[in-house]
Amino acid sequence: MKKIMKKIISLFSLVMVLLFGSCIEQNYPIWEGAEVEFQDAVVRTPVPGQTFPRITVANDVGSVNLQVNLVARQRPNDETITYRIVPENTTAVQGTDFNVSGSFVIPANESFGRVTIDVLNTGAIGGSVDLMVELEGNAEILPSQNYKQVQVRITRPNPPAED
Repeated sequence: MKKIMKKIISLFSLVMVLLFGSCIEQNYPIWEGAEVEFQDAVVRTPVPGQTFPRITVANDVGSVNLQVNLVARQRPNDETITYRIVPENTTAVQGTDFNVSGSFVIPANESFGRVTIDVLNTGAIGGSVDLMVELEGNAEILPSQNYKQVQVRITRPNPPAED
C-alpha cells in the first residue's frame, strides 16, 4: 500500500509541476530597433589591429556586390540607405579605380540590399589600392556600430617584363 501511495504522490507532483510550470508568463524583451550591417563584416575576420574586414579583388573583376543585411522587421516600402567612402582608409581614386553611387535600396518586404562597386580596370600597373566603405543608414535605419565598415583591396597585376 505504501508503494502505491508513493507512486500516486509522485505522479500527482509531476502533473502539478507540468500544469503550473506551463502557466508562467514569459516577458522577454523584444528589440524594436532597425539597423543595417555588411554581411562580410559579420562573417569575415577583421584585418589585424582593425575593426573591419578586407575583401581582395582584381582590377578586372568588373563589379563587386556587397550584401547589406537589414536587422529589423521587413519594411512595407523600399528603403534607400546611404553609405560613404572613408578617406582615412582609402587610397583608391573615384573615377580612376572605382565608381560608386553613395546609396542603394533594400526592396520592400526584403531583408537584404547590395552596395555595388564598379571596379575600373587600370591595366597592368602593379600594386594595389584600398577602398573603405561605411554604411550611414537613413532617418529610420541606423548603421550597426560593429559591422558598418568593409574595406575592398583592388589589386593590379604587374606590367609585363621588358626584354
